[in-house]
Amino acid sequence: MEKADIIRLKKDINLLRSNLNNINTTKRKKLKEIHEIKSEIRSNLNKVKEFKNKKSLFLNELEELKKQRDFHNKNVHEHISSLKNLNEGKKEIEKKFKIKYNPLAIKEKIDQLETKIQTDVISFDKEKKIMGEIKKLKADFKNSGSLFAIKEKEEKISKNIKEEREKADLFHNNIREILNSNREENKEFKDLFRQLDKLRKVQEEKQKELDEINKNFELIANDLNLKLIEIGKINPSLIENNKKEERKRRDEKILEEKSRLVEEKLKNKGKLTTEDLIIMQGKLKDE
Repeated sequence: MEKADIIRLKKDINLLRSNLNNINTTKRKKLKEIHEIKSEIRSNLNKVKEFKNKKSLFLNELEELKKQRDFHNKNVHEHISSLKNLNEGKKEIEKKFKIKYNPLAIKEKIDQLETKIQTDVISFDKEKKIMGEIKKLKADFKNSGSLFAIKEKEEKISKNIKEEREKADLFHNNIREILNSNREENKEFKDLFRQLDKLRKVQEEKQKELDEINKNFELIANDLNLKLIEIGKINPSLIENNKKEERKRRDEKILEEKSRLVEEKLKNKGKLTTEDLIIMQGKLKDE
């Protein structure tokens, strides 16, 4: 081989080595980018898990609030039904005894007339007349005793209806509040999933770029090996250097695969060995 050919061959080898070093630097940067993206994905997945746990608690709370609301609404409907039945009974009594006045009004009128007799100075004839009126009113009130009891029940039921309706409204308002709050959280959850999809696409693109870098690295490394073999025939010491380069590349490839397996363990919360920890420390130093 001519001296000029040897010089040219050495230049080619130096150039190829320089290219491999540059590619290796680019590869390390790309691996770091992928590692950062994976970390962000894991962080978002943890947020998704937290949201699902909160969602479960929210559904339990919502179910309990709905049960309480429905319970009080049911009580309202039952009280209204009872009130209707009482009203029908009241109409029958009014029709049977031909009661035209509210028994409470009759009782109030009796009290007024009795007070008048006790406090006012009136003639005997007028007092007699008032006493006759009181007697008639008392007879009417006696006949309306059942009606009076019904009216008392109506007042009690009406009060219960108001209280139960207020309770039902309170639970209904609580339901609306947590639904509105959950609506905002659902929006955040959707945004989180969109971000995850975006990150996964970026990771996929970065991985394709890394695969292309590795492919290019292998092509140049093979070309370099051929040239080293060629020049090694001239200088046997270069063969040993070639073997060292090959071993170094092989070791780096093995380390890269082990690093990937360690990342998978971390992602799946697996137990790390001492060797795994050493690999992580070495990787952090390189980055």
